[in-house]
Amino acid sequence: MKFMRAFLDEPGRILICVKKDFFAGKVDWFYLSNSEGLMSEMTIITVEELDSEIRYTCSCPGTLSMHEGYFVRQSHGYACPLRKRLIVKTDAFNDKYDYDGDDLGAVYHRYHTDFAVWAPTSESVTLKVTNNGRSKAYAMERTESGVWRMSVMGDLKHATYTYLIKRNGIVVETLDPYALSSTGNGRESAVIDTDEITRIYNAQPEGHIDAVDAVIYEASVRDMTSNSHTGSHTHGTFTALSETETSFRGAPTGLDYIASLGVTHVQLQPVMDFATVDEFQPTKSYNWGYDPAQFLSPEGSYSSDPDDPYARVKELRSMVAAFHDKGLRVNLDVVFNHLYMIVGSPFDNLVPFYFFRYNANAYPSNGSFCGNDFASEMPMARRYIIHCITTLMKLYGIDGFRFDLMGILDVDTMNEVLKAARKINPDVMIYGEGWDLPTLLDKDLKANILNQAKMPGIGHFNDFYRDILKGRTGDNDKYDQGYVTGDLSKAFAAQSAFVANVLKEPYLYRFDEPGQSINGAETHDNGTVWDKMHYSNSNEDRATRQKRQKMMLCCQLVAQGVPFLHAGMEFCGTKNDNFNSYNAGDAINGVDWVRASINASIIEYTRRCTALRRRYSAFRLKTAAEIERYVRVSLSEGNILFYDITTRIPIRIRRWSGSS
Repeated sequence: MKFMRAFLDEPGRILICVKKDFFAGKVDWFYLSNSEGLMSEMTIITVEELDSEIRYTCSCPGTLSMHEGYFVRQSHGYACPLRKRLIVKTDAFNDKYDYDGDDLGAVYHRYHTDFAVWAPTSESVTLKVTNNGRSKAYAMERTESGVWRMSVMGDLKHATYTYLIKRNGIVVETLDPYALSSTGNGRESAVIDTDEITRIYNAQPEGHIDAVDAVIYEASVRDMTSNSHTGSHTHGTFTALSETETSFRGAPTGLDYIASLGVTHVQLQPVMDFATVDEFQPTKSYNWGYDPAQFLSPEGSYSSDPDDPYARVKELRSMVAAFHDKGLRVNLDVVFNHLYMIVGSPFDNLVPFYFFRYNANAYPSNGSFCGNDFASEMPMARRYIIHCITTLMKLYGIDGFRFDLMGILDVDTMNEVLKAARKINPDVMIYGEGWDLPTLLDKDLKANILNQAKMPGIGHFNDFYRDILKGRTGDNDKYDQGYVTGDLSKAFAAQSAFVANVLKEPYLYRFDEPGQSINGAETHDNGTVWDKMHYSNSNEDRATRQKRQKMMLCCQLVAQGVPFLHAGMEFCGTKNDNFNSYNAGDAINGVDWVRASINASIIEYTRRCTALRRRYSAFRLKTAAEIERYVRVSLSEGNILFYDITTRIPIRIRRWSGSS
């Protein structure tokens, strides 16, 4: 049992917590010692009595080494390790240990591999390498800015490794957050020869494309091919979604189906390693993937061999290449706002308390409602996110990113992400969920819709568009109708939705430019439009609801802004009224090709609407000034909305590469 804990939270101060069941928590004096027995007396500054413990704030030398181990000893002879805690959040720590090098991780060369890991609070770091079935440990050398290094001779092309981190009186084994791949279920990080990956031909679609030119189609790797009717050789994998010439009842499925819709971008739900699916038994469980474990290692359950670190990497690149061959760009859904768990994550193992947000009492922030918030404002956390984005673009040819719960992250990080990504691909799409979330970050710093003016070029999901046209989506709002689903009192608000919320009074203004408004009526979460109408339009027959579904699709594809379609919306997709199907399994989440066949006419209608948008630039005006000049929205008797685009606008007919 731990009778006492000691924390270094700021220079020159140590907080010591003594349990009351240990000498009633009363202590006369404390002193500090290191591993060599050197002693430094401390002065008790304040004493605070709580229900179960007494807290002592003591002075200590302000020059304590971050990489040295210390013990706090007290008058009853008890000692405990000094934990370096919120000290890592201070400016003094960042000034000394911020590292801007680009060599962290395992950098493979034919005759040696260089390992580098940032762990400034570690007393020692040991590298454990397994190659050809044999393991060997190497003591790493501490270098500048708290980076530990080791160069291992030999060809480690197929080696795996972990780090043994000694800090705060314990040793923990951890993965490398900079590793490009891992073994099954994240047991070990893997050395990767990137030449093996980049030699897979991957030509990105030609031609310039603005955000408003995009038609985004959200899909899950697993869901698109999990159904046996897909006709693919495998199901629910990167390889399955790479297959062409798959069909059901004469209609295309999988990749060919997506290409046939005429969309420009496919937004894939998380494809990086997530925690709650056993990669060796993927059919035993299901998850969307918003429970991140690793940000650079692809998800092993989507690969042909989860224990082969190269399989998942090669197959992801090959799948992206297959999309590119069809003229489709690929956006990844990335989940940098939180980790599945703090404890046991590589970030907490390497530098405890640094990569997550905490309050003054060291309790984790929980604006994500997932138990933790990633501290993107910390210099090395920001560098890490940027590194991941640029690495994914270079290694896999990714064309854009959707940031899950982007409002958890900070404005400066998102702007730096866009800046770095545009150096690689000027047409990159960066957008996300800009909700105002209760994370421990100043309101002016949050990357949410309220701060959209501080993030030009970054898009936000427009929940106003969704709620006004479809109806509110909360669990208690299933019966709420939108303008398209029958509530004509929302006609005035619908005018603002049609112009991407870029016009000011008397309209509702939200965005500076139309490319910032991502217009979707449904996404992977909440209920589908069709399922919502089971409640909001239960008095209507199926034929009437199908007409409303078509109107919803049409509105998204002719409104100003960026249209967003969720897989299945184009054939009245249902999840059997499951409004939170994140772990509901393939039967609920998988694309139902039988239903697609039954509703083929609505799919064809979607294709025609998509083709209309892509043919005429009037539906995808690039600036608020153009919309103000050329677009008129008005209401007539009966709250009928008129959406007029003047015929005087130059009609730019775009010749697109790829499928149309």
